[in-house]
Amino acid sequence: MIAARNSGFSGKKDLHVGGLGVNAHARLDTLADPRGHDTIGSARPFLQQAREAVQSAAREIVQNANHALRDNPWAALGLGAALGLTVGYLISRRS
Repeated sequence: MIAARNSGFSGKKDLHVGGLGVNAHARLDTLADPRGHDTIGSARPFLQQAREAVQSAAREIVQNANHALRDNPWAALGLGAALGLTVGYLISRRS
């Protein structure tokens, strides 16, 4: 028989972040930096540089992959077929 009982969460009315409620964002901001310094604002140049570095690296990877596919189309087709067959075999064994 399954007994119905109240969990510890059923009596709580405020399940927001840490029980801070609707004003959680403002309260968490003061907890994070009570002097009110703009930490995110000072980190924006670093974040922008990091974002640009990641985008340029991703662009370079895509270009290299594009050149490799254009130079070796049959190898790419064979690799895709082998990968598809392997995944299909592994899925069929699980069923």
